[in-house]
This record gives sequence, structure tokens and C-alpha cells, in this order.
Amino acid sequence: MSGRAAAPLPLTDGERETLERLTRSQRVPHQQVLQARVLLLASDGVANIRI
Repeated sequence: MSGRAAAPLPLTDGERETLERLTRSQRVPHQQVLQARVLLLASDGVANIRI
């Protein structure tokens, strides 16, 4: 697949903390945990195709 790499998703420190807390929670629905992980990976600059 060609093209430019996606820019990292900008997150504030508070947003990152909230997402990290969601990924560790055992009371949050699994779908929300997966979405939080995807957002964290995107903010770290991981390519969409790898996510």
C-alpha cells in the first residue's frame, strides 16, 4: 500500500490518562477498551494498517 503515513493523533495528557485508565478497567465494555487501545496506538504514530 502506497501513500503518506498518517500523522499521529494528538492527545492531551488528560485524554491519554483517561484512555489508559479505560484499557485497564475491568468494568468497561470490551468494545470501549478496544477503541481506547486503537486511539492510543494512533496517538503513538502506529500506522493504520498495523492497527
